[in-house]
Amino acid sequence: MARQIALGMTDPQVVLLETRVNALTARLRALETQQEGRQDRESPADVAAGSRGTTGGMEPILEELTEAESLRLIEQAEIGRIGFSGRFGPAILPVNFKMLDGSVVFRTEADSPLGEDLRTGIAHAEYKVAFEIDEIDKTEKTGWSVLIQGAVHYVEDEEERAVVVKSGVHPWAGHGRDLYIRIKPTFISGRRIRRV
Repeated sequence: MARQIALGMTDPQVVLLETRVNALTARLRALETQQEGRQDRESPADVAAGSRGTTGGMEPILEELTEAESLRLIEQAEIGRIGFSGRFGPAILPVNFKMLDGSVVFRTEADSPLGEDLRTGIAHAEYKVAFEIDEIDKTEKTGWSVLIQGAVHYVEDEEERAVVVKSGVHPWAGHGRDLYIRIKPTFISGRRIRRV
């Protein structure tokens, strides 16, 4: 019930808070009832093993990420997957990368399948690719993923190469990967799954 403030007037903030408390109480009761039903169906071994992890009873929420939030998340990531159509068909390969001025930068060998497949053979033409980055928590069943689509640009100009070298991207696979590749995004989208 709403509290009366003065002469029959009700404070709107109190009404709003009490409405929210009532809604949360009803949600809690529903979850408790749902949990009791699950416990009736679960074996003691399932309960002991924690078969639902720590997300039991929590509802998943799928949300679209803004471009700014997507970029913020991938700034801290280290591994992404480049998707492209190679000489033997569709391919997806993991690479370690860094972000530099809104572009993805990674290194490969010039004569590697990746290095060769991404060349168009046409002067100043750039190959279109997809680049996916994610972070997944299997226990919590939460995570996010970002998809970048854009053109692959081989960094061959000495001035641009000097700038890209400062990104600090070092190939995990070892030395000899002196070809710097930059993906300039034309489209960025992201999604996140969280639990409430």
